[in-house]
Amino acid sequence: MAPVLQKALPIVGSALGRKMGVRVEVSGRKACTDGDCIWIPAFDPHQREQETLCWGFLSHEAAHVRYTDFDLDYEGSALRHRLTNLLEDIRIEKAISQEYPGAGFSLAEVIRQLVAEGRVGAPIKSDPPVKVLNDSLLSILRYEVLGQMALEQEAAKAREVMRDCFSRQLLDLLDEYLAKVPDLKSTKEALSLADQIIALFQNLSHENSESEDSGEASAEKTENSSVDQETYSQHSDTQDQEDKSDSVSDDDLESDSEEGKEIKTENLSGNDDQSVSANGEASDKAEDPFLKQILESSDVDWPEDLYESVAGQLECWSYKQSPRLSAITTTPGIDEVFINDQNREAAKDLLWKVKSESARLAAQLAGLVQAQTLTRDRIGKRGMRINGKRLHRIALDDGRLFKRRSESIETNATVHISLDISASMGPRMELAREAVLALIMALKPIKGVTVTASAYPGTLSDRVYPIVSGKESDLRIAGTLSVLDSHDSTPMATGLWYAVHQICQSNAERRLILMITDGAPDIDHYDAVVDLVKRCGYSGIDILGLGISIQLSEELFPRNLMIEQLGQLKSSLFASARDWLVR
Repeated sequence: MAPVLQKALPIVGSALGRKMGVRVEVSGRKACTDGDCIWIPAFDPHQREQETLCWGFLSHEAAHVRYTDFDLDYEGSALRHRLTNLLEDIRIEKAISQEYPGAGFSLAEVIRQLVAEGRVGAPIKSDPPVKVLNDSLLSILRYEVLGQMALEQEAAKAREVMRDCFSRQLLDLLDEYLAKVPDLKSTKEALSLADQIIALFQNLSHENSESEDSGEASAEKTENSSVDQETYSQHSDTQDQEDKSDSVSDDDLESDSEEGKEIKTENLSGNDDQSVSANGEASDKAEDPFLKQILESSDVDWPEDLYESVAGQLECWSYKQSPRLSAITTTPGIDEVFINDQNREAAKDLLWKVKSESARLAAQLAGLVQAQTLTRDRIGKRGMRINGKRLHRIALDDGRLFKRRSESIETNATVHISLDISASMGPRMELAREAVLALIMALKPIKGVTVTASAYPGTLSDRVYPIVSGKESDLRIAGTLSVLDSHDSTPMATGLWYAVHQICQSNAERRLILMITDGAPDIDHYDAVVDLVKRCGYSGIDILGLGISIQLSEELFPRNLMIEQLGQLKSSLFASARDWLVR
């Protein structure tokens, strides 16, 4: 992985999000998802454990966004909710690992790290019942269903603890339900399986309670029987004294009978520790309170969800970062531009100045694209269709008689223009505004090309002003440019990050960022800009520096141009546009 992962995260994260069909943003201090977008906070790019958790969290949450139904009702049951989530996590991670094998590796790495840190593993027998159930199922299912090998020993330990805490009957039936987990196809099926497991717990807990009640009733019946027997015995003794004809052998027989009844009474009365089940086996009453605690558990009784703890760790690391690092490594905030009547008048003047130049540039670029995208017939020596107009060429021994359709080249591109409005741009702002507006007006009409634009810094160094984000009118764009004026320093990394973020939202095949500036960024942004420009190149994003009355550093922008007046824009930009638009 790259040595400065965090600086590549908005690019790679957004690319991964597009591939998985989700939206990813690197911003703020929270690691979370709303079912549509995944937010990842800043973290230390030099810490490998942070890198591991970040990619695992992104893969796990992307799986939720793709596969989870967030609208199911758990009817206020913590057990139902948490058990379903546990099963659903296994289902979605299995699904995304099959569709994107790289995600499976990232998820397995998270577990490997957490096991090594002792944060995930088998429970111990003395743990609360809910923790025993949660940690056991987590270890067993992640190892047996997802194949996360770091949990191999923990899964074996978990099964030992389960055997100590649950009856054999419960475990046998539970295993039958867990065998269904690999075949779950939806969140609804995960919820249904959770309900079946809960019903199993309820049924066995009810049976044990009935067994206990049956034992108490049997003891009471035996006690009453003993009292009746004693009364009967006393009556028999009286009769024996009166009946002189009774023999000694009859007395012995009666004595034997009483002894047998005492033994029978002892067997029926049972003991304080066990009750007799229907099949004659003793069942342990200690299981009743164990199952009861699980069935009556509230959300506070359950351990923290695995990836909630991962999110908490990412957020904790984020809060420990310096404000400077966070500002230049996350998607910047946005400031709104307000246009008044004076700005609207200035916008009309600006439009009038650049209209002719933008029209010439637009015509040249559009002609270039059209020349490449027109479909023409070509003549060759091979093919399926003969061109009748070429038959006379046979007499000249020219075999080029066949008509072939040339391939059409379609433009699918996106451009983001990032304007530096730092204090040093003061004397150059008029030319910069004209250049930006001319470029936008020239590129917008080209079929297959989308254009966005922004300016930096905003009201703060970690914020930007949007200029074009959708289908704003030319007058509105000119009005926004008229409002913007030079101020503060040059937080170029902030502007570039916003441009990267905007570019990554597009599925275009060709992507270009045009940085319009008068020089170098702030010292604490310099390395970040150099690094990001390189990473954009690795990610297929072109960056072109346009110097306003100054030659830009090739270390910052290996590809760069310079203009000193608006008329130079067409000649300077045309060669680069030709290579980029139709390559």
